[in-house]
Amino acid sequence: MLFISSTAWSQNIAVCTDSLVGFIQGQDSRQRTEKLPLPGATVYIRELAKGAVADANGRFQITGLCPGIYTLDYQFIGYKTVARTIHVPLSDTMIASATLLAENVTLNEVVVTEHRSEAQQLLQTQTSLSGAALDQTRGQSLGESLKSLTGLYSIQSGPSISKPVIHGLYSNRIIILNNGIRQEDQQWGTEHAPQVDQFLASRLTVIKGAASIRYGSDAIGGVILVEPKAMPEQPGINGEVNVVGATNGRMGVASGMLEGAFGKKLPGLSWRLQGTVKRSGYVRTPNYFLENTSYHENNFSGDIHYDHGPWGAEVFYSQFDTKIGLFTGAQVGSLADLYAAISRSEPLSKPGFSYTLDRPYQDVQHDLLKVRAYLRTNQGGTLTATFARQQNTRREYDYVSFSGSLNPELYLKLVTHTADLVWEHSSIKNGGGGVWSGSAGFNGITQGNVRQYLFLIPNFRNYGAGLFAIERYAAGRWTVEGGLRYDYRWLRAYFLNEATKQTYYTTHDWTNANGSLGAAYQFHSNLTLTANLSTAWRAPNVADLYSNGLHQSAVAYETGNPNLQPEQAYNGNLVLAYTGKRLSGEIGVYNNLIHNYIYLKPDSVPIIRQRGAFPSYSYAQVQATFRGIDATITYKLTDQLTLTTKNSLLFAYNQTDHDYLVFIPPNRSDNTLRYDWSRWGGLSNLYVSVSGLYVARQNRAPAVTSRQENGNVIFTGDFASPPSAYFLLGAEFGFTAPLGSQSMSVILSGTNLANVAYRDYLNRFRYFADEPGRNISLKVRVPFSVLTRS
Repeated sequence: MLFISSTAWSQNIAVCTDSLVGFIQGQDSRQRTEKLPLPGATVYIRELAKGAVADANGRFQITGLCPGIYTLDYQFIGYKTVARTIHVPLSDTMIASATLLAENVTLNEVVVTEHRSEAQQLLQTQTSLSGAALDQTRGQSLGESLKSLTGLYSIQSGPSISKPVIHGLYSNRIIILNNGIRQEDQQWGTEHAPQVDQFLASRLTVIKGAASIRYGSDAIGGVILVEPKAMPEQPGINGEVNVVGATNGRMGVASGMLEGAFGKKLPGLSWRLQGTVKRSGYVRTPNYFLENTSYHENNFSGDIHYDHGPWGAEVFYSQFDTKIGLFTGAQVGSLADLYAAISRSEPLSKPGFSYTLDRPYQDVQHDLLKVRAYLRTNQGGTLTATFARQQNTRREYDYVSFSGSLNPELYLKLVTHTADLVWEHSSIKNGGGGVWSGSAGFNGITQGNVRQYLFLIPNFRNYGAGLFAIERYAAGRWTVEGGLRYDYRWLRAYFLNEATKQTYYTTHDWTNANGSLGAAYQFHSNLTLTANLSTAWRAPNVADLYSNGLHQSAVAYETGNPNLQPEQAYNGNLVLAYTGKRLSGEIGVYNNLIHNYIYLKPDSVPIIRQRGAFPSYSYAQVQATFRGIDATITYKLTDQLTLTTKNSLLFAYNQTDHDYLVFIPPNRSDNTLRYDWSRWGGLSNLYVSVSGLYVARQNRAPAVTSRQENGNVIFTGDFASPPSAYFLLGAEFGFTAPLGSQSMSVILSGTNLANVAYRDYLNRFRYFADEPGRNISLKVRVPFSVLTRS
């Protein structure tokens, strides 16, 4: 630990290390019988919108808490809810047990199902951002926010486009569940960022490793759950305002949320409205501005929720609208210009700052409509039906318009319908004290894609269906979980015969069965070992099979392979977690073997078109392994001073060609030193941290060689060698201050404070320019409430 801390400090993410443990017991309210554990009972922290579920012994544990005053709700079906206010100190593990009294009228189960994170139902390696840690990432994209988690990275195309990467896997190998709906937004493109408003989330949960049993095929790398907070239950109107400003790009973000419940007038009915506006101009590296890297974003959403008695229903709608400028220095006109742009240390054009957003750029709009209904019964469990429609319209504008019109060069409209039916059966306790819980369900999806103008991918139609079942058994110190899933996928792509002008099509269909088995053993109240073995698969998508054209915003020519076979993954992971008074941490190892792994391979010879010369990539298929270690360790040097180290090591290998793979994240080490004050004057939750990030050079990449051929320089392996290692220094300061009858939280942070010039291996534009320089950002959050009588 001392060696790691001496080499690098970590990112500017707040470290909250206090823990809350306890037991939830039940007792008859009239006869005052013996107190018995209540497996499946829940404890919920109102202020953080997070909680835990009691195990077979009635024990629960919540970690990662900041010092402060919190309100806890203890709940279980058929028992009276207990509310309790506690003060979490700066050290020690708090004990907060409760006894619930049975009542004659059975309580509704809605509180349990609404407040429990969906990921908590799965015995798989996972990590999350919530509360203060999530607030510190406000204003960033989803990909950038998740980089603070161990084992998470992002692949970029310039400073404004970021896609999350889990253990080296990204795009169609990661499922993003946006408010319970599988996000479908042309995610096959490496420069197609997820259209998700991060301000909608009260928790971002990442399941690391194959998780296709519950969430469907494609989840070879993992699942990201964007979970909003529970809908309000108490009558009145509440809301919050978030404002973010940043010096680099002179970015400004404003987001507001308003919500309320009707109480006794309309019991069970609640609503929420939310919107975000974001503007940013040219991003600056330490030495120059990146031309045309402006960014616009306008989002809004509305949610209406009914929950009364055994029934519940929800209608949710959101629209995400963004316009992203693309760095003009990546646009070239000839083969010689391409090589010159790669070899020079700085781009030729170095303008001053501007908010101008011109060609080339992306214009993307994503609409989501969700309808959900559920029925709860005491004996039969909960049955939930969900239907969603998504429409993703993508327009990509080239640097120069060939037609001379205002039309985009690439137009893709993807319409997706999904249907899910999930049954969660009631917990069953056997004679030995063990508890059975589980779920089963159906997932269905259909998509249609329409293209216009230049060709990159064809029009297509696809269908998919899956059946799954997951069962968990908890007894004593053991928890065991197993699952099975069967999937069917069908794809038809449409083409135009240029000679006959007739339309023809090709059709594919695939089936697959997968399973998972996991177990957790609690050696001690603060030491747990979890293991999981699972399989997953992914059918080739239309881009893998039939890409054939210039991808405008990627500045690359991409060629598909119609002979590709489905990917099949075999994933295993082992995690040891410890929570102590001073020391806490988690160490995990994983191995992911993927047969028929599909990736974009850089071709030796760039493609020359009328538009210019472009790096060429073609889809290839190999057998690959992804192995690594994730380690997070937190140590309280004093009651106020905390050291945290986060380390991610990844080793990926192409077993077919006995070589390395491209675009694999290099090893990284993050370390944070943070000092907390419980209170200073009128301020609370006061802290200051010094941080840093060390990213190693990616030495495990294909060797880059060059040769002369017909007067041209031909590269193999890649178009440039991996960049050097880099170290970034950061700092952060935050507090909560009274604002009238409300409170205001303020976070001032700085990244790359030393203004280091560097390039990142996972940035597709690393061939042409440096990464952003120093950035100072200010985040202000003001919650408010308007009380009304029920």
